[in-house]
Amino acid sequence: MVAIELNQDEFKILEDLTNDELLILNKFKEFPICKDIKDQYLLLFLFSKKFDLEKAHTLIKNNLFLREKLEISFPVVKHQVNGELAKKSSSFNIIGCRTNNGSSISYLYPSKLKPKDYTFKEYMTFLLWSQDQSAHDHSSVHRAGMTIIEDLHKISMFKHFDSRLQDFLKKNKLNDMQDIFIGRIKKIYILNPPWLLKPLLSLARTFMKNKLISRVEICKNDQIFKTVDPSQVLFEYGGTLNLTYIDYFNTLPQNF
Repeated sequence: MVAIELNQDEFKILEDLTNDELLILNKFKEFPICKDIKDQYLLLFLFSKKFDLEKAHTLIKNNLFLREKLEISFPVVKHQVNGELAKKSSSFNIIGCRTNNGSSISYLYPSKLKPKDYTFKEYMTFLLWSQDQSAHDHSSVHRAGMTIIEDLHKISMFKHFDSRLQDFLKKNKLNDMQDIFIGRIKKIYILNPPWLLKPLLSLARTFMKNKLISRVEICKNDQIFKTVDPSQVLFEYGGTLNLTYIDYFNTLPQNF
């Protein structure tokens, strides 16, 4: 079993920033909404929008609005997360794993979790924590973006799709999830696609940009390894990394 040690007080996103990035960070800190938010978390919004100040401002405004409505703190740390929900391993990332181009790797396995078994606040707290904790990852990873490996085995629109988020977005006139959630997606690999994948992608187009949809690739496990070394991918997904998310989650400090 691979052992991964992470320090809750170490924020590698602050390391090796360019002069231009530091300059824009200082300008971003002048926005009233950014007052009292630590640099490592402001950088999450800036990297998500390639240091475009106006786009980053829209993102942080919408993100904090969601948290305020649901009474979710910023940042979220591990002890605030429902551990049972987290250990379902339906949506997660493991800090330190990389693709060949240096992007982070996130996993989605929707059929492992029925979202409505949990309150909307519990579910969103976990999703936001998954993003907030990425401040512990190096700045180079945030520049490279995020690769998602999504396994749609046994997925059901009735059991595993949570309409509460879409309802929230519609109610509050928020049209694009990329203007709410932290992270910049570079690639999405879809494994075990069901017959209803095309309807799902059509649905996704109603609240996601076409540019993002174009980054989706339906493939088999071994095709992932054209851009990702097997040692960086969990054994469950066809790689050689001998680690489970439950073991990884259990090693994280409570304030991570």
